[in-house]
Amino acid sequence: MLKETGFLDFSSKNIMITGAGSGIGRVTAVSLSSLGANLLLLDINEDGLKETQKLCKNNSLLLVHDLADISGLKQAVESKISEIGKLDGLVNVAGIPCVQPLKTLKAETAEKVFKINTLAALELSKIFCSIKNHRGEHPSITFISSVYGIVGSSANVAYSMSKSALHGVTKSLAIEMAGKKIRVNCIAPGFIKTEMLDGVSSIFDDEYNQRLNALHPMGLGEAQDIANAVVFLASDMSKWITGTILSVDGGFTAI
Repeated sequence: MLKETGFLDFSSKNIMITGAGSGIGRVTAVSLSSLGANLLLLDINEDGLKETQKLCKNNSLLLVHDLADISGLKQAVESKISEIGKLDGLVNVAGIPCVQPLKTLKAETAEKVFKINTLAALELSKIFCSIKNHRGEHPSITFISSVYGIVGSSANVAYSMSKSALHGVTKSLAIEMAGKKIRVNCIAPGFIKTEMLDGVSSIFDDEYNQRLNALHPMGLGEAQDIANAVVFLASDMSKWITGTILSVDGGFTAI
């Protein structure tokens, strides 16, 4: 029924996805490709991007770029837009973790986390919102933040800073871009079973990881759970939704 109405038909749409080399970004790319989208896939991991590309059904271009290099982002992205065509959507998944208590946190570390997780997302939005780079009746931007942009956690101050900042960006940019009919939303995932989570979990003991599981009344999430939410927000089903922070967290923030 929904497919027939065209709400989930991405066959004429070009979507850019960052962090597409693994995890949530990869599953999101495969999901949107299965619905017909042409993709511009960005990641620092070239091998990961190539693996994602193999899993996608439709046309996809790869862009290997370090998001810490913000000054070179515009030229790199626009060179690919000239090949794939104007974009209908931007999905910013890319980000880095930072588990470090305040007493040992260095300014350079916090700056790097903020640069990649927040400032790069802002620059990508600026590129996308240029009239020469986007098209469509309902162009959209979807950020991926974290439940730690909503609630606090020990040893997560730098990471939480970068993710909560995305929530402010979402709210303000949604208002600023409303006149252009560009929707801006954000998904705040709980803990998702990905390689990034495996890396963070390995720092702690089994007791901590058991407590982490207990914080999610519906259990830990799968990357597909987030991809499903991205598909909804990038589709015409959500054409009247903007400025929203959508928690997809198995009940984490309901406790």
